[in-house]
Amino acid sequence: MPTIEREIPKFIVSRRYISVLIAFILLFSALFLVIYQPFSMAVWFGTSQTLNFSFTILFYLSSIVVLILSRTLMYTIYNRLDITVMTYIWWIMAENLIISLIYTLITVNFFPMPGIATPTLATRALLCVTIILAVPNAFVLFYAAYCAKCEELQASQYQYQQLEKEFRLLNSRQQDLRTVAPTHKDTPKMINLHDNNGTLRLSINTDALYYLESEDNYIKVYYKHQERVLSYMLRCRTRSVEESLKDTSMVRCHRSYIVNINKIQFMEEDKRMHYITLNDKSIARIPVSKSYYDKVVASLNAIQDKESKTEILVADSSEGDSGK
Repeated sequence: MPTIEREIPKFIVSRRYISVLIAFILLFSALFLVIYQPFSMAVWFGTSQTLNFSFTILFYLSSIVVLILSRTLMYTIYNRLDITVMTYIWWIMAENLIISLIYTLITVNFFPMPGIATPTLATRALLCVTIILAVPNAFVLFYAAYCAKCEELQASQYQYQQLEKEFRLLNSRQQDLRTVAPTHKDTPKMINLHDNNGTLRLSINTDALYYLESEDNYIKVYYKHQERVLSYMLRCRTRSVEESLKDTSMVRCHRSYIVNINKIQFMEEDKRMHYITLNDKSIARIPVSKSYYDKVVASLNAIQDKESKTEILVADSSEGDSGK
């Protein structure tokens, strides 16, 4: 798949990333304008005069509002639709265009520049805004990607050290879980998860599994061990993991989440979005997208029907014993 058609990493729309990006843009833009001002006749930023200072503050605040609203909208859309690299590039270009238009309007109406046509002024403003925003966007993007990879590497190293120990513990409990928990023909008890190279990385009982969360090229597996919810990071695409989850109690509820239908405590609607609450208080609510809502409801109804049939069979069996 071409790079421009790939989905953007999740950290790009995180609040932490957006906050650092806006702060860096403010610092870089101030430095850029201090250097650029002596060479341009169209720069009216300054603190010496009240009018210039007032419009400088107004422009900066307007730009911040545009960026915050834009990234908030991006975050909202990201939770419902896929945002590709190409879509993200067009999005940034739209931000540049809006901010440059604000600058152009202020300049034309309050700081007219004799001899400079409005189209020329708008073109220069767009070029400057693009440079000012491109450098912080690139710098923060690379730094955030580097931090994300470092965190993934540290997590992988730690998990690799704990893998053998946890694997032995899970295997030792496998027989006990099979004895205690009822088995169903249509719900295999053990799930084997492989990485991109086809290497078996985790074998886990569905009774211990809570949910999976996709993060770019990684899958985070959340499971309970010794009364604690732990996570295991697996380098693998979501689609390949889904092959291992067929005919199990794991159901996709969102493009980033797959939940264990047997662990759902309740599902609710909040601000036109549905959320799942699992039966462990330490786990935050999990969103349910519209495209997977019907599938989740059908799975919940199937479990309810199965439990009802089981109760009827038990009742019939008790009545038969009483008749004897």
